[in-house]
Amino acid sequence: MILCLNLNAAIDKTILVDSFALDKIHRSEKVVALAGGKGCNVARALKKMGKTPVVSGWVGGFAGKFIEDELNKEGIATDFIETGLESRTCTSILDQENQTMTEIYEKGETVPEEKIEELEAHFREIVGSYRAITLSGSLPPGVPSDIYARLIQIARAAGVPTYLDGSKNALQDGIAAQPFLVKPNEEEISVLLDDKPGSPTRELAIATQTIASRYATTVILSLGERGALISDGERVIQAQPPKVDAVSAVGSGDSMVAGFVAAFSDNMDLEEAIKSGVAAGTANTLTLGAGQFSMEDLEAIRKQIVLKTLI
Repeated sequence: MILCLNLNAAIDKTILVDSFALDKIHRSEKVVALAGGKGCNVARALKKMGKTPVVSGWVGGFAGKFIEDELNKEGIATDFIETGLESRTCTSILDQENQTMTEIYEKGETVPEEKIEELEAHFREIVGSYRAITLSGSLPPGVPSDIYARLIQIARAAGVPTYLDGSKNALQDGIAAQPFLVKPNEEEISVLLDDKPGSPTRELAIATQTIASRYATTVILSLGERGALISDGERVIQAQPPKVDAVSAVGSGDSMVAGFVAAFSDNMDLEEAIKSGVAAGTANTLTLGAGQFSMEDLEAIRKQIVLKTLI
């Protein structure tokens, strides 16, 4: 089993419209509502790849019940801590005609201190039952930025690898605890360096290697449709996916994380792992909804990925 921590779970609602504009009434072409938050997306993608994920974190209220029920309907087990506070809803407006995405993310309610202590104590009890832990997404109000770091340290003591996809202070604190793998994007990588690298691939490759070496971890730098860079502190490999007719990129980074977790759980090497991650992230763009890709698409894309060793 793989534990997917989603500390700021949400209802993820994607609304399809044509020619989105401010100050106008729009009639939606389609609405998709899923149990969301990055950890839920990772779990959904892992299940697609034949793994057994369990989602944990905090939920509450009507939205929290919807999140838990929807995951269970998908055959994904849950182990949430109930807060009694309403979980958030995040809305994405996808303009199919202009190929734009407008996103509105609620912050969520403040988590009481006793609920933070409850989750940490529960995590300490169950961590040894899992093959891997993913820690994904933003933190709700009231939760200290070092929560990921504390959980990573507990997992390391139990000998369980962790995969971190955080941001801002939670990313900085978390990587210092030496997770097995970290997945920043181009904006987030500057948080981990003294200065911001330029956009040329060579500069980004050096930045990726520097971070991997500095924190003794594996770093995946997501480059969107350009694929990704991966470094274990020694080598840097670039993976370029084929061009596809993308429908929506929502959840593609989370699917990428799931691809890496699945690959490393199956003892794949660095080259095969980056193929798995990039293929999952790219396949996710072909379908509306996070983690809704088909394994046929994933395997077809994997065969077309071009690898290049940069360092």
